[in-house]
Parts: sequence; C-alpha cells; structure tokens
Amino acid sequence: MLTLRGKIINVYQQPKGEKDGKEYGGQDKIQLVGEVVLQNGEKRIDMFNLTAHNVKDFQEFLNKDITVPVGVMATGKNLIYFIPKGSRPTLAI
Repeated sequence: MLTLRGKIINVYQQPKGEKDGKEYGGQDKIQLVGEVVLQNGEKRIDMFNLTAHNVKDFQEFLNKDITVPVGVMATGKNLIYFIPKGSRPTLAI
C-alpha cells in the first residue's frame, strides 16, 4: 500500500447515466493535487481523481493537505489509483 499526499481541491458526485440498459456513475469523487517526483529529481504537479467510499470523511479537509492510503493497478500503459475501502484521510503534517 502506498500513501498519497496532496491538497483536496474538490469533492463531487459523478453524474449517473445509462448505456445499453446498464446504469453507471453516481460515485462520490475527490480531486487531489499533489507532486510527483520525476526520475531526474524534478517535480511535476498532477491532479488525481479518486472514488471516495465515504465522501463525508473528505469534506472536512477541503483545501487542506492530507495523506490517504492508496492502491495502484496497471492497465496497459496507465496506472489507476484507488482508495481502499475503510481508508480514511489524515491531515498532513
């Protein structure tokens, strides 16, 4: 398990929709901005869109730096970050 550190800049609910008779969307999401250290030691700012199982845990930290455990999965050339169920953010020191 990895720990992601960044500032929560938005909390929202993804719109629901229907495609081929199946419903999708409706999840609570957070947007977090953080630094990614590059191979040459420089830093890049990235925004991460993560599904939050309990968005209320994150609303109190809006516009604050937090740390939260995340898992990572590779899908081809892309990495997918996710917040494991039961994980809660903490205020970054």
